[in-house]
Amino acid sequence: MNGLQAIVRAVEDAGVRLRLYVPGYPVIDLAAALGCEISINEKVALEIALGGSATGQRSLVVVKQVGMNILADPLVISATHSIGSGVVVIVGDDLGPRGSQAEMDSRFYGPLSELPVLDPRNPAALYASVLEAYTLSEWLRIPVLVRVTARLLAAEGLEIAARASPGNAQRFERENWSLTARGRHQRHHDRILDFAEEASESSTLNRLEISGNVGIIASGFPASLAEGLGVSLLTLGYSYPLPVKLISRFMEGHRRILVAEEPEPFIESQLRASPKVRGKLSGHLPRGPLERSDIIRAIESLDSRPEKKPLDYESVALRGYASTCDGCPFVSIFSALAGIDAPVAGDAGCAIRATREPFDSADVVYGLGSSVGVASGFAEKGIALIGDYALAHTGLVGLINALWQKRDVLVIVLKNDVAAMTGCQAAPDLTGVLKALVPTRFLEMPLPVDEIGHVIDEELKMPGPRAIVAFGRCVKEKQKIK
Repeated sequence: MNGLQAIVRAVEDAGVRLRLYVPGYPVIDLAAALGCEISINEKVALEIALGGSATGQRSLVVVKQVGMNILADPLVISATHSIGSGVVVIVGDDLGPRGSQAEMDSRFYGPLSELPVLDPRNPAALYASVLEAYTLSEWLRIPVLVRVTARLLAAEGLEIAARASPGNAQRFERENWSLTARGRHQRHHDRILDFAEEASESSTLNRLEISGNVGIIASGFPASLAEGLGVSLLTLGYSYPLPVKLISRFMEGHRRILVAEEPEPFIESQLRASPKVRGKLSGHLPRGPLERSDIIRAIESLDSRPEKKPLDYESVALRGYASTCDGCPFVSIFSALAGIDAPVAGDAGCAIRATREPFDSADVVYGLGSSVGVASGFAEKGIALIGDYALAHTGLVGLINALWQKRDVLVIVLKNDVAAMTGCQAAPDLTGVLKALVPTRFLEMPLPVDEIGHVIDEELKMPGPRAIVAFGRCVKEKQKIK
């Protein structure tokens, strides 16, 4: 049974009724296997889950790491607001990264939101972590985060026996409103976090092996890489809150401590006051994802200061670059934009594949749905190039703001009715909304480059926010149907 199958079994055994997700690597296959319902964005997904929880339904939200930035608002509030039935957020960290614009460590959302983060090492621990997360969530009436990575989801383990643990359909209790926001935060620190620390200290997800006077403290998949190296190993089930007493006892009994974690020195930074501690901050381990060989080299050099070598930054030329798909209906738009004398904000999705040669069609690309807001800030009238799912995700809000504040911006929507980069999930049709908001022109793709360039030039000369909707059928969707 691999990690993905372990989660599916755990979610079934936990009796989770409400399952939401937003597509993105590395959680696309997991969400499909769980039968999750797609949401416009991560904030809405968590809000639906909180509503389900308040009315007695165990709920699950599956997102990738950058999606945590979008759901952070209701997540942070929910910590002291309290919930009803269990709410678990499974967040997939894209280490590398392979399919993201930023490498993030979602464990930092533990102390930020003051919510527990479970960080399992293998499929069996992953199964147990999901069940423990729901139990903890309902005991403390707070959401709980469970972090996974692509390697953990793919990791193989033994068959896991089913263990039904459906919960009791508890609902939100209104007595919470007797406290102010400050009072709820005081109670959270005084009671909830104390109980979470007790859970972290006593969790069966913690694992201890003693061998010699050198020890490794590890969490997540690196804990499985650190097994069988002839040194002591403390595997932590929780990344937040840390089992401080357990860690202190382990550190007292060892001469040197190596902290193995990825991608950032999250745990090491909390232990670095001790001169015993080594890891990424000390230069003994590399930033980003780890390999077993990295841990072995670090153990061999714990008593020396590692030589600082200049890094060879990964380049597109070295890694390889996936340009637009053969037969993409929007290629002529990308080509036309390369010849337009106006700043262009691209968006996460297909448009990002046209940022380099042979198109060079976009100047900047930030988060999913960001292009409309970014282009609204250009010193001159510019272009926002955005897909229809990205428009629904958060781009529409930027367009409403542009209309309200009378910003000059031309929005070009690549409308193929799917989230093409993440598996062709259906995207909502917002053409009616666009027509109601701003003057909108429609193009049936493909069209000649010069004709598209002429239309764009005409629209750039018109004042205020405007839109061009380009209709085209994604070649990936065609292949999927075949």
